[in-house]
Amino acid sequence: MVVDAIKRTRGLPVDLPAALDASGVIGAWSWSPRSDRCILDAGAADVLAGDPGLAGRPIPLEIARSCIHPEDRPAVVRHFQAVCERGGLFVAEYRTLSPSGQVRWILDRGRVPASASSRRTGHGLIIDVTDDRREDEADAPARVEPLDALSVAIDRALECRDALDGVADSELQLLVDMLLLRLGQSIAKTPAGDGGRRGH
Repeated sequence: MVVDAIKRTRGLPVDLPAALDASGVIGAWSWSPRSDRCILDAGAADVLAGDPGLAGRPIPLEIARSCIHPEDRPAVVRHFQAVCERGGLFVAEYRTLSPSGQVRWILDRGRVPASASSRRTGHGLIIDVTDDRREDEADAPARVEPLDALSVAIDRALECRDALDGVADSELQLLVDMLLLRLGQSIAKTPAGDGGRRGH
């Protein structure tokens, strides 16, 4: 199912809906920290809430994630709450369990504003990665983005870069860009499993 929330395809050299479908993207979400409500498109509403009829309607987070596998839900909820406190990148891989009993592996990736932020909404995509999972990993617990020092540092640097958008000081912007580059190089050198973000 192609994400119905992404419609800006005109002028692109590729067929974006086909590319999204081929890459396993099945849905999109947005979340408002002020109202604590989530809006899902049809694909995300089907997979995460078990009801595509909820698409486009602001719904409580409890409903928006009601189909996350019961064994994975506590870790995903804790991770989302932690990211919401500081704002920034949210990445989690977890199972969903449909009302009919179908289990799927989902990669959920987005960016959310901090709880106290003036930004209005966070946005993200869900990707079906079931085919990428080996059969012997079927019962593995959810994997969530670690809250390591590099992850926090890069989110803070991105916030700093955003804050400088309205400042006419190219030297400051260059310094932040250099910091982001160095942080990216450090993350790329972090072996998978050692608390870095490599592979996301």
